[in-house]
Amino acid sequence: MAPAAALLITGWAAAQERAAEDPVLQELRKLQERLKALERRHDEDQARIRELEKRLDSMAQADVRRDEAIETLQTQPPAAEPAPTSSMFDLAGGGAGGGNLLNPQITVFIDTGGSISSRGENKALNRFNLREVELDLRAAISPSADGVLIIALGEEIESDAGGDVEIDRHVDIEEGYIDFHTLPYHLALKVGKFRNAFGRNNLLHTHDLPQVTRPLAVTNFLGGEGMATIGASLSWLVPNPLDKYLEARVELVNADGGHESPILGGPNAENPAVLAHFTFFDDVTETSSFELGGTYLFAHTSDDTNFDANVFGIDAAYQWTHPDPSKFRSLLVQGEAFWSANDIDRGLFGSGRNHAFGAYAFAQYQFHRDWYVGLRGDYSEFPNSESRGPDDYDIAISPYVTWYLTEFLRMRLEYQHRMFELDDGDRSEEAVFLQFTGVIGAHPPHPYWVRR
Repeated sequence: MAPAAALLITGWAAAQERAAEDPVLQELRKLQERLKALERRHDEDQARIRELEKRLDSMAQADVRRDEAIETLQTQPPAAEPAPTSSMFDLAGGGAGGGNLLNPQITVFIDTGGSISSRGENKALNRFNLREVELDLRAAISPSADGVLIIALGEEIESDAGGDVEIDRHVDIEEGYIDFHTLPYHLALKVGKFRNAFGRNNLLHTHDLPQVTRPLAVTNFLGGEGMATIGASLSWLVPNPLDKYLEARVELVNADGGHESPILGGPNAENPAVLAHFTFFDDVTETSSFELGGTYLFAHTSDDTNFDANVFGIDAAYQWTHPDPSKFRSLLVQGEAFWSANDIDRGLFGSGRNHAFGAYAFAQYQFHRDWYVGLRGDYSEFPNSESRGPDDYDIAISPYVTWYLTEFLRMRLEYQHRMFELDDGDRSEEAVFLQFTGVIGAHPPHPYWVRR
């Protein structure tokens, strides 16, 4: 009986072995695994399709609002408009572009909010304010050039040493230029008034900032709203054997820089001012990149050519996005540093040279399609300030959170702990900022720090 049982077990094991080796069963198992993988991919694709459908709906709504705005603006009957000629359409390279000649892209930005400060006497912060309303007009005016006009209604709130507040509401042409974007030899030319290419933050308008406030170094070295001047900007994409993105830019501009510039000499300053900027960009991986830039600005600080300003800057940024776009995860680390040596008229004491340094850095993480969190650190001295001494400096730490309610509406909350180093002692201030930013009309491209 025992030999028979052993023989039976041996035969059963052999049969199982043959079954395991059966190519048909193996193929069935492989097909089953492939089916499971396809089901997982199908679920992921469905999720992406739903996200794309939401974005398409938002774009369709934007087109409807744009068409309604255009119909409202066209007060003249069609018969009163000159019949479009072929040359008008040729300017923009065809019928679609020709339509843009008559109907430029129109966008209105509304940026408003409020703040609370631990210093009750700081009336510049403990209030609501309309930061800026901006009208942005853009159109193709030739196959190789675009026209841009940006008009801003702003509210500036400043407090003096005694705590009194001055509110200045003004209408200003923030930018108005012609952009020749496709010149030969990898060149591009911008003529008019534009934001200067001093680092990364200065290129952003107030409503496009990654935080509520501008970094202290930017405001102290370039102005409360950054630096925008009138002149010409020539850029060149530098061919190189490494096949990397290299851009060299030279700007020849007026030396006034508006009434807010802490360095440029105002309307009576000797012209011109010269700015040079160099940018290097490269991909670190398929989903991450690195950018490095350097800037030099030379200008006269008054109508006396013996009074000069020399400002140096360096900027760097690292960006990462999740390999799966449907995850909506991204990381941005960015920083800039400023150093200046500028001459100051000290009246009876003659002239002197003031040296100043400033820097900021921040990290921002996107953990949802609509949510960003970040932390910024600031340090800044004062290159030329009537209210602060040459040895004064400020330090600030600012955590913040950004929430996109829709493609056209964003809310942001920022907390700032600021420390003032003064000749007569130290002082600190806690402040909370709330910001609402809305877009009316054609939806513009998102700034570089947004991933949607």
